[in-house]
Amino acid sequence: MTHPSTAEWSVSDAPTIAPLLQAEHYLGPLKSGRLILAGRRDDDVVAAMVWRRPTSRRWATDGSVLELSRWCLTPAAGPNAGSRSHAAAVRLIRERLPEVTTLLSYSDPSNGHRGELYRACNWLWAPTWHRLRPPPTGLGSWDGETTQAVKDRWVFPLRRDARLAAAVAVNDAGALRHWSRRFTALELRLALASPAPDLAATARALCEA
Repeated sequence: MTHPSTAEWSVSDAPTIAPLLQAEHYLGPLKSGRLILAGRRDDDVVAAMVWRRPTSRRWATDGSVLELSRWCLTPAAGPNAGSRSHAAAVRLIRERLPEVTTLLSYSDPSNGHRGELYRACNWLWAPTWHRLRPPPTGLGSWDGETTQAVKDRWVFPLRRDARLAAAVAVNDAGALRHWSRRFTALELRLALASPAPDLAATARALCEA
């Protein structure tokens, strides 16, 4: 039974959650999603999640990967809203989309999102080479004016998929060397558990040195 002070999660649609995302999420609303969830209290939408097919071409296109494009929580969603919403999403994805093996998301440190919620929900750190060795000019610009910041990538395996290791491998020895000279204690702990085989191997070597 859901506690009365917390949001109740259910499948929704883009128009229903659009006002919340417009008001509360720095990226704003999306027009569609493969699975959209709304957290409600007293019929008010106080939280939302939008799951879509991944945009990166390195991921499988057979529907086995689902990307969390929006995760919006407000104080009205109640205590532990992050873990509650994640648990509800995992349950609904397993029920409605049994072909999904891997959940994918990104956090943007430049907007104050440093992955605390992902870590609390047991997601795994799987950074791209850009995160380990940020390009001097960032990741370019969508509008010709604003430079895109380097983001952290996270994955949550729902079940084993032999393709995951290849999809998240860094595949850049220079980036791994760069990171191995500048890592933080937190990054080292995350790297040891990373599904990226070359990053995890680098982290183990650092611990053994």
